[in-house]
Amino acid sequence: MNRKLLLLTGLFLFFALTSALAQEAATASAGLPAASESAIACSGFIAPTKLVRDIYVFDGADNDFQVSLRQFSAGDFVYLRSRKGTPLAVGQEYALVRHAKEAFRISKYAGQRWSLGSLGRPYEDVGRVKVLSVTPEGAVAQVTFNCGAVFSGDLAIPYQARAIPEYTPGGRLERFALPNGKQLGAITAAANNASVLGDGSIAYLNLGESDGVRPGQRFRVFRIFREPLEGFLAHPDTPRETVGELVVLSTQEKSSAAVVVNCARDIHLGDGVELE
Repeated sequence: MNRKLLLLTGLFLFFALTSALAQEAATASAGLPAASESAIACSGFIAPTKLVRDIYVFDGADNDFQVSLRQFSAGDFVYLRSRKGTPLAVGQEYALVRHAKEAFRISKYAGQRWSLGSLGRPYEDVGRVKVLSVTPEGAVAQVTFNCGAVFSGDLAIPYQARAIPEYTPGGRLERFALPNGKQLGAITAAANNASVLGDGSIAYLNLGESDGVRPGQRFRVFRIFREPLEGFLAHPDTPRETVGELVVLSTQEKSSAAVVVNCARDIHLGDGVELE
């Protein structure tokens, strides 16, 4: 009787373990979100051309002295106005963006200004607003989400939600993988003008929709050695080293925003990327 009970217990544990492993494998194969909703909403972008400066934040409630540096955040009320007479309607949602001229004022490597200029104009995400009422003096909107402080002058563009791509985590990073012959590019810049990136950092690649890049694609990052006068060159005397992996979050015509999902060590601006 005891032997039979032990056998049944062993079979139960075996099937339970098998089921758990199968469920874990299924979860892994289903993929994981590459970023959180707030991370992708605040990832920024490099537009191929300058955005039309039409609808903008010109002031907000609780600013009796009209202080130009008055900051607004989620829950606050701001006032919108159109330079071109574009009608505003109750219920419309707008994304607030700002030209990232301050964030990229200081170059992090030789040739960065030229590289950024070739891709377009960098913008940082500021937040999102929803129009509550429209008056002859302008529309009243409430800040429903913010990445940072909202200021007068921030540009409002029609809101479009960015889908969060999924990716399947790979095994151990192959540090010295040979080139696979697929598409090559480079990390041109990073969110917040960071020069060193790690897990969760947002990078801007010099590859975009015109290159066939799409959200969800994964790129390996390999070290590029900097030559001060000649830009970025692969070191001729050492094997190519893979230092991390990126997943593309969103794309523009000539560029894309990607998040670091795996890194063996620090990733630098100018490092190369290769489609996996």
